[in-house]
Amino acid sequence: MSAGTAPDGPHRGIDGLCEQIRGALEGWAPRLLGVHIHGTVPGPAELARLMATVAEAAEVTVLPGDGAAARAELHAAADRASEAARARRAPDVRADLAAVRAGCRRAAVAIGERVAVVF
Repeated sequence: MSAGTAPDGPHRGIDGLCEQIRGALEGWAPRLLGVHIHGTVPGPAELARLMATVAEAAEVTVLPGDGAAARAELHAAADRASEAARARRAPDVRADLAAVRAGCRRAAVAIGERVAVVF
């Protein structure tokens, strides 16, 4: 699997990547950051808004573990989500969303959350 593609499974393509990211954030962002995660994220533009909210909430929250690293990862992920929302070509959107997903995973690990390894 390359960095720009999503693994096969119930969530495929661009909307699938958005849903994977939303699902991952749903596991810890409401509890640690107080951010409400909606039931679905209907595309890159909505995901960019969610990521901006999560990054802003991380700035004003005391985080366990390596909070500074988590904040940096969330801000980078928010920037990539914004790029995905502006991208015109599907491969570019998928690559940006894959980077967002990876940044969210790194942020979760930095604060001590368990992250499933998928092969």
